[in-house]
Amino acid sequence: MIVSFKSSVLQEFFESGDVTLLPSAYVYEVAEVLEYLDAAIQITDLELLGGFTIYEYQPDNWSVTVTVNSVEPVGSVTCMFMNSNAYDVDLNQYD
Repeated sequence: MIVSFKSSVLQEFFESGDVTLLPSAYVYEVAEVLEYLDAAIQITDLELLGGFTIYEYQPDNWSVTVTVNSVEPVGSVTCMFMNSNAYDVDLNQYD
């Protein structure tokens, strides 16, 4: 379950579903990542169920790659994942 957000825009998007808050090129992939993250028991559920690329860059700190058309990486959703909960969920966009 998603417990907290670092990004206020991402939190508003998650709570309202307003697709105009994020770039249209990858808004639906971010929505899918958040949906799976909210339902995940283990962070690896995102790899198994959603086919996302995940990476642990520090203990309990994870990033999920966000792509355009499942090809070109444009950013990542990051969070701390402990005890089936996601904390400090953030969206990092690549330049």
